[in-house]
Amino acid sequence: MWVNAEQFGAKPESGYDNTLAVKSALEYCKTLEGATLVFPQGTYHFWPDKAFEQQLFISNHDQEGLRRIAFRLEGMKDLTIDGQGSELIFHGPIIPFMIDCCHGVTIRRMTVDWQEPMFAQGVVLRAESGSFDIRVPEGRSYQVENETLSFHFGGRMEHVWGLNEFDPRTKAPAYQSGDRLSWGAYGKLRAEESSPGVITFHGVTAHMPQVGNIVVMRFGRRENPAFFVQGGEEIHLESILIHHAPGMGLIAQRCTNIHLERFDVMLRSGTDRLVTATADATHFVYCRGQVTIDHCLFENQLDDPCNVHGIYARIAEQWGDNQLLVELVHGMAKGINIAASGDRIGFVRRDSLLTYASSRVIAVESLNKDYILFTFEQPLTDEIQVHDVIENQEWSPDLTVSHSVVRANRARGFLITTSGNVLLEHNRISAPGSGVKISGDAKSWFESGAVKQVTIRHNEFTDCNYCCPDWGRAVIDIDPEIEHPDRYAECYHRNIRIEDNRFATFDVGIVYGLSIDGFTFTRNVIESSDSYPPHQVMKYPIELKACKNISISQNQWEKNTSPAACIDDRLIEIS
Repeated sequence: MWVNAEQFGAKPESGYDNTLAVKSALEYCKTLEGATLVFPQGTYHFWPDKAFEQQLFISNHDQEGLRRIAFRLEGMKDLTIDGQGSELIFHGPIIPFMIDCCHGVTIRRMTVDWQEPMFAQGVVLRAESGSFDIRVPEGRSYQVENETLSFHFGGRMEHVWGLNEFDPRTKAPAYQSGDRLSWGAYGKLRAEESSPGVITFHGVTAHMPQVGNIVVMRFGRRENPAFFVQGGEEIHLESILIHHAPGMGLIAQRCTNIHLERFDVMLRSGTDRLVTATADATHFVYCRGQVTIDHCLFENQLDDPCNVHGIYARIAEQWGDNQLLVELVHGMAKGINIAASGDRIGFVRRDSLLTYASSRVIAVESLNKDYILFTFEQPLTDEIQVHDVIENQEWSPDLTVSHSVVRANRARGFLITTSGNVLLEHNRISAPGSGVKISGDAKSWFESGAVKQVTIRHNEFTDCNYCCPDWGRAVIDIDPEIEHPDRYAECYHRNIRIEDNRFATFDVGIVYGLSIDGFTFTRNVIESSDSYPPHQVMKYPIELKACKNISISQNQWEKNTSPAACIDDRLIEIS
């Protein structure tokens, strides 16, 4: 049954808040079977003032504080929302879409954007003698107080905490700029308003931007994704354009079967903005079933285009013979639901990242956002040690990414740590870091887990890693954080096939691999480009450590070269 949003008061008018109208329309749709909520084509605005407010724990986002939500879909079944080409414009801190424990939801044919983005950008006017000047665009509200620069966003002033430099010619991060003016490096800078609209930064030691380049000034928290999917199954997002989000484009956690088709996180034409989402374009945490990304464009977001992983939780205490208290360690993993009764849990050594035991959980009690109490069906073995980690072995999706484009974003390309079947094919990837990164760690982000079957084929990798080594050392970087992988007979990752791809690169490194059982690199074409000066962080195109069952053959290299691979400090000629 078709439901027109205008019947509930929705109006495509500037200055009109559609939040309550949408709330009423969704409540009506929930009473129907198979409803389709349509928006007559137009531009609809939304403010957080009257939006539903809820405490949410969203993985890989800042966790503290309440969120306000425009489209709150909770427990809905077989619902379609069709924008019919409409634009949805949001103002300030608000989540456009939350899809919570829904079944069979489709959202399609719409554009999502913010009237005022959660970043500011300016042109570098001068750069010399440990300081540089940036001109702030006219009309952007800012202040400098106590040597701190702040911008207005969502009714409040937000302190700048980092700068990223972009090349106006490529509209991508500037060569070798990385995060060298962010985080700790930015904390050493002192801001001064040297003249109206001109900000001088003093105390530059890490990196000096080039005159004429664009500097993106980052502020605010990572808290409001455009789409937040939690629980549920069979979610389809189709023909959607996201021009901005003060968080990720999409974050899905503990969801079964989610499909993206022409889900584009892309720059709005006709504007000078160089940033889309302020974090990842897409992100999947402890999902299962099938994750499909088809014919999508991910560009200019301030983190990775796609990250698929689970969460390692650290064992804090053992209670009795069948209970464990575990801790969610990373600040952006706090409060996340990582397991339910009936799930099988694996026990993993913190140093080797190898699984040494498993057991089924019969009760899960979240004590607070930091600690969870697990009760297992059988007594725990003596092997289990405090400070080891656990992971859910049953929530790892298959991932298929095809006919998609990645370009001009900050950081890396596809981050893959899922034990499901992974296929990347017919994609075009150009990232300032590694085009594909396969990791896993129990030290920093605590992102699991080991891959078991990854096929990377028929892709084009063009000039990746032009901000090396900030976000990777090779085009394909396989680097689980294991301090001494050579000490263990078993490998962390398995069965990684890289075949029939084209690599165009200005640098040496094609693949860096650590702790892999079953590595194949075959029928690839490697060409040289002169886009950037080489880094030579890697000495050889392929470097592998603590790996076994390796096959490198039938590849085409640049003429007049005799490529070699370094395998456990042994050089071998490769073809």
